[in-house]
Amino acid sequence: MADLKKEIPKLNIMHSMNNQPDLMQTFKEIVGENGIAAVKKVHEQILGLKHTDGVIYSALEYFAETILHSGLPVFPALLSLSCEAVGGKTEKTTSIGAALTLVAIAADVHDDIIDESIVKYGKKTIVGQFGRDVALLAGDALILHGLVLLNRECESLSKQQKEAIMGMTSDAVLEISNAEISETVLRKKHDLTPEEYFEIIRQKAVVSEVHCKIGGVLGNADPATVDALGRYGQAFGVASTIRDEFIDLIEQPELLSRMTHECPPLPILYALRNKNIRPKVEKLIANSRITEKMVNEIVNLILDSAEVQELRKDFIVEINRGLQAIAFVKNETVAENLRIMITAMGEGL
Repeated sequence: MADLKKEIPKLNIMHSMNNQPDLMQTFKEIVGENGIAAVKKVHEQILGLKHTDGVIYSALEYFAETILHSGLPVFPALLSLSCEAVGGKTEKTTSIGAALTLVAIAADVHDDIIDESIVKYGKKTIVGQFGRDVALLAGDALILHGLVLLNRECESLSKQQKEAIMGMTSDAVLEISNAEISETVLRKKHDLTPEEYFEIIRQKAVVSEVHCKIGGVLGNADPATVDALGRYGQAFGVASTIRDEFIDLIEQPELLSRMTHECPPLPILYALRNKNIRPKVEKLIANSRITEKMVNEIVNLILDSAEVQELRKDFIVEINRGLQAIAFVKNETVAENLRIMITAMGEGL
């Protein structure tokens, strides 16, 4: 097996980043261009659920009008680019992407219930606006409608494509559910290890993995190529989550929420292995009212630790893994877009 840490110079990650003065802005442009059509379809589909119970529809409408466009359409973009990477027509991905996005949104809504997330992107979640019970039913409605739409859109595909897509989606939903169950159990564990939490991150990366694989299926790729796209998606999912873990560490509201309702951010789990700084870190994160000053103290304590540097190395390994997986892509524009998407996860870290 190749030593990905040793191969970092060959793949020129830092060279790519240094030659992209605003890599994250380019990332946003790529994602917007390749994912917006599916998001518009999602908006249309949600507002079309007027036959749903009054308060549940109000919650869905609230999501469509207030929250939907707050995040970037990363998953539909991965689907579209993966299809294009194997010579497929991206028009085929819009409706499939919308269906998968509905399922992914449902998972996020259920995740918000478990995590007791009241606010995201500066706006109230469905949980925060309507409560847990309505959020649960709204999430159920979204996943049901998403799967119905997916099945309908697959009718125009070959039997082999339909079976592959429905099977991959079903497996992904089960994997996400298992990850949520595992995370719920682990957050109660006092001596949670980085390896245990990292496994959950890998499980949740199935969302980006399945989008990339389905993109390959829609583009009529052979099984080996579909698997390669899946490896890219898995690596992207892990890398993007690690990025989010660092961001949650430095943003006071997110860190407070993580320490109150969820597992600690991954950098903290790594840093707690350092016997010299562990007592100070534990004292700070045990406070139920973490202030901005405390956040700065935590960041200053752990970011330069050898343990967090090891996490950064693992992070780069994931990026390299993704870059290697798409080495087969001949369309240079698509290949560059995929490279930028995954290397952008390392910007600023």
